Amino acid sequence: MTFSEFKDQVARELDLRLDSYKLNRVERRVYSLMRRHQVEDLSECLQRIRGDKDFKEAFVKHFTINTSEFFRNPTSFKFLETRVLPLLFQENEKVNIWSAACSNGSEPYSVAMLINEMGISRDRYQIVATDIDRFILEAAHQAVYNDQALLRVEPALREKYFTPVADDRYQLDARIKRQVRFVYQDLLKEEFSSNWNLIICRNFFIYLTREGKDTLTRRFAESLAYRGILFLGNTEFIFEPGAFNLKKIEGSFYQKLS
Repeated sequence: MTFSEFKDQVARELDLRLDSYKLNRVERRVYSLMRRHQVEDLSECLQRIRGDKDFKEAFVKHFTINTSEFFRNPTSFKFLETRVLPLLFQENEKVNIWSAACSNGSEPYSVAMLINEMGISRDRYQIVATDIDRFILEAAHQAVYNDQALLRVEPALREKYFTPVADDRYQLDARIKRQVRFVYQDLLKEEFSSNWNLIICRNFFIYLTREGKDTLTRRFAESLAYRGILFLGNTEFIFEPGAFNLKKIEGSFYQKLS
């Protein structure tokens, strides 16, 4: 069985759209999982996916990308705090925020903390966070984090919003947890809702093919409200934003033109 044949059969088995991912990244992750579970070849791997529930769950969990931390790239979050969020609340009665491919929830919770610090009334915004990995969504809902995830949290915020629990782990304050709603979603297959004032999708584009990135950028742009903002990872850029009705305003921030 070639890897291409394996990929196509796994995509059908798991109902995943794998063609939008860079093939070399998919291949590396599959073979690393096979080594971990002592799976001999691709045929055996496919059989395990079909017949072993635990292995199937491990495959999905390993395949999805779940690296995140609070306030990753602090300069970008400072721009979000001082320029983007004040502008959105100035221009909109209610601000709709979507954290796509949210991983362990640290990024949408970071935004929730910033808004809470601004003193914005709870009825003036909603934060929805989505991911394809049901396991990581459950972890995000529990909101217990280790030291590594909190490295960039300012001491005052860390003291205010996190409580030590055990083994260098910290529980996020319930007030912030209540501000984020987590939902399962496959970005590459499912329909998007619209009228988002801020869409955050950071460090997901790097795993996609050029065609996959263009498709997702177009769909995000269509889902933004007028003058809405798309916030990408610091190494992710849209080379021709005008083609998607967007303009670059700073670093990895793009605004919808009309």
